[in-house]
Amino acid sequence: MRAGTLVTCDTGKAQNAITFDDLGTFAPGALTVRDGRIAAAGSPSDVEQSLAGAADVEIVDLSECVVTPGFVDAHSHPLFAGNREADFAARQVGEAPPLGMLYTVQRTRKELEAPQRLRAFWEQIRTRLRLIGAHGTTTLEVKTGYALHRHGEIALLDLIDAHKDEPHLPRLIATFLGAHALPPEYDDEGTFIDYLIGHVMPVARAHGAVYADAFCEAGFFSPAQTRRYLEAARAQGLRLRVHCDEMAASGAAKMATALGVDAIDHANYIGAKDVKAIVERGIVTVACPATIAYLDLPKHVPARKLLERGGQVALASDYNPGTSPCFNLQTVAFFGRKLLGFSAAEALYGVTRAGAASLHDEAGVLRAGGRADFVALQIESPDEFGWQFGGNLARGVFRDGEQIA
Repeated sequence: MRAGTLVTCDTGKAQNAITFDDLGTFAPGALTVRDGRIAAAGSPSDVEQSLAGAADVEIVDLSECVVTPGFVDAHSHPLFAGNREADFAARQVGEAPPLGMLYTVQRTRKELEAPQRLRAFWEQIRTRLRLIGAHGTTTLEVKTGYALHRHGEIALLDLIDAHKDEPHLPRLIATFLGAHALPPEYDDEGTFIDYLIGHVMPVARAHGAVYADAFCEAGFFSPAQTRRYLEAARAQGLRLRVHCDEMAASGAAKMATALGVDAIDHANYIGAKDVKAIVERGIVTVACPATIAYLDLPKHVPARKLLERGGQVALASDYNPGTSPCFNLQTVAFFGRKLLGFSAAEALYGVTRAGAASLHDEAGVLRAGGRADFVALQIESPDEFGWQFGGNLARGVFRDGEQIA
């Protein structure tokens, strides 16, 4: 593959104030793929030397594009039925949203009731995933959480597991988000947490879950309830991430850092002590700036303070029907620059290396031996990344060396 510019993101430099030179930029650049893995990446002359004597080499010309690692979206909720446009319309005129999350739960449960409905439901999800992939995302963290009972949550995990490596879609990483909201058949959060721990958590990993997550927020699950849920998940062999302090300060981040989770997501209301603890524990913060913009939130994650202390901040979509119907990490990168003050290079790091780090995954970098997941962007310079928004600049998206969009 020939690129006008290749940005490998193969670096040991910290994200704060990183430059494209730091990120490993070659203009022009090239890479070769063998059996879904990168054989060589760098300058054309170096890559051509690695091909000496090779036969039947197919050349893909992307010389008018900037080629980067495939994007890694570390926070998404695409497994839903129905839409919540009515909630958006209500917010626009200052009214309370009439539907809310339990409407999504009701609609999703209905789709999971019978095998014939489940097949149709998956086709809806596949369409969404193709759209996500077409915009450059090649690795996608996917949460359950819109069934909120054993049958439905297991069915959602089974869907993710069955299609996690499906061709022409992003690679899927499953997160069990049973503690997303209180379902209508329960009267208190503590009893529901007991149910999840006793009846769903023990089988979540067997059905493909890699992570467990909870919505630790005032009005949802307290830090004490969330800790009990996450400790049970860890005992079952799951890794941990958590929705933290999105709408108000609740002590969620303090609990999560003490527990040693892999990722703290949202974090709009964390304080200076939280910032220090997050960085010292090596926890990745997953910022969701499209959600901030969609909800007009008055505070946002202190991303610059986290970066200046040496932390990593991923930029994720939080794709969901109620608070962030955004599936495009190119747009998320724009909001990362506009709302959080990221540079173009910091934003690219945020949707590649930092997202992968939050998932303990090998994605997000182009290097010999690594996955051949990359995206060709129709831009003249890497400095344009996160500048234009509202469309799709991906000319080609490749997963395991095969073009998926």
